[in-house]
Amino acid sequence: MIRHRGCSCFSLSQHPLFQTFFLPLLLAVLGMAAMRLGPGERWAGLGAMLGLLGALAWFPGFDWPAHSRTQKLPWVVLAGIGVAVLVAVLATVRDPDGAQPVWTLLAAQATWAGAVGWLASGQAGGPWLAGFALLGGAVLWRVVSGNSRAPRSANRLGLTVQAIAALGLAVLAATGGSLLLAQLAGMLACTAAALAGWVWLRPAALKAGAAAGQMIWPMALAWLSIAWAWVLAEPAAGPLRALQVALLALTFVVPALLHRLAAALLLAVLTVVLAWWVGTALIPMPDTAPDSNDPYLTS
Repeated sequence: MIRHRGCSCFSLSQHPLFQTFFLPLLLAVLGMAAMRLGPGERWAGLGAMLGLLGALAWFPGFDWPAHSRTQKLPWVVLAGIGVAVLVAVLATVRDPDGAQPVWTLLAAQATWAGAVGWLASGQAGGPWLAGFALLGGAVLWRVVSGNSRAPRSANRLGLTVQAIAALGLAVLAATGGSLLLAQLAGMLACTAAALAGWVWLRPAALKAGAAAGQMIWPMALAWLSIAWAWVLAEPAAGPLRALQVALLALTFVVPALLHRLAAALLLAVLTVVLAWWVGTALIPMPDTAPDSNDPYLTS
């Protein structure tokens, strides 16, 4: 009986629903609570991202050397967090009350440029690299500048729409044939939702200061990296997928347009629906019935 319960517990820990939703949410909350007891509440973003790293260590894991894009994604997230922590510490030492948005933006752009090239691994040509790099640069600029200049309410709204954007990316990946990337996007959505909920309940977690927004842009970096991996996964559908991601990226602009929570959330959800609808409307449906001799259908 003991062995049976142990096997059941192990099976539960390996279940996609546990890995995607429960584990990152739990680890993010524990990480934020640890930051509150340790260096301070304004480092709550770091606690949430450390929780995401813990979830990624559980699945898919930090494998090295990393050959596939799925193996590379956890390392990209780790690199983004490491760079963000370094910039935050240096900014805090120089000016405890300054956010240093210029240095933060430069660090974010440099990390994103490296992630684009590494994930592509020579698969995409110049236009693909340049176009998606520009899209990611615009998203990171919006996230960094918005967090540096906006009031706390807009920062909290920004985190909320980031969670919606990650959930929308999970929907696109799942309906676009990549359940693995959908699972990773779902893990990111749970982490962003945990941080958003924490900040709504405890506004001091985003008080003005160098550390306040340093852990926000690594979430956007993770979102862009998963989206880029999804675009590269199917070269034939690459242009359509890139269009869907570009439409979904408009979600990050919502906090700058609307400051009311209900209206902003509605617009963010409509953006997700639009991105999903474009894919379903432009992908042609097969004209022929499935092959009855297909062993998958007959077995």
